[in-house]
Formats: sequence, structure tokens, C-alpha cells
Amino acid sequence: MALPLILLIGLLVIYPAFYSIHLATLNKSMQRFVGFGNFKFLFTRETFWMVVQQSCIFAITAVIFKALIGFIAAHPLRQAAHMARHAAGALGHPSRDEHLGVAVAVRPVV
Repeated sequence: MALPLILLIGLLVIYPAFYSIHLATLNKSMQRFVGFGNFKFLFTRETFWMVVQQSCIFAITAVIFKALIGFIAAHPLRQAAHMARHAAGALGHPSRDEHLGVAVAVRPVV
């Protein structure tokens, strides 16, 4: 029963991953095997490490700013919801305890 799923994962994930590694070990014209020479060339370049550093800085600051903006936006929204709940209760429209309003409405008058 799980065999089709395993085959699909192998076809869509594992094969392209290994094929990418194979392509990374070929020269620019993709006709000659150069092994890890491409990686040695890449890791010894100053530009590569500058891009890695900038990518890490961007990823970290993006997460921090998204969380900060979320907290800043959530605080007034929570206060507005709290005020709306109290205003609805003052007008006789229960917002959270609707079952209490129904219980009072169906209680027989003695």
C-alpha cells in the first residue's frame, strides 16, 4: 500500500537530488568529471562567503522583524476585541457566554 508513495518520493525527490550532485561534479560544458573541484573553487572565493553572510543576516533579521511586526499588530487588535466584547455585553448581547443568555430566556416565570 505504501509502495506507490515510496516510488513517487523516489521519483520526485531522491532522483533529482542525486542528479544535481552528479551535475555539480562535472565541468562547465558538462562533459568531463572534475569531482569536487567545483566546490573547492567555490569555497575559496571571497564572493561566495560574502553572499552566505548576507543571506544569513537577511534571514535572521527577516524573522525578527516579522515577529516584531506581528506582536505590535496583535496588541491593539487584542485590546479592540476586548473592548468590543465588553461593549456587546453592556448592550445585552453576550459574546462569549451565549449559553447563559439562553438559559435565562427559557427559565419559567414564577
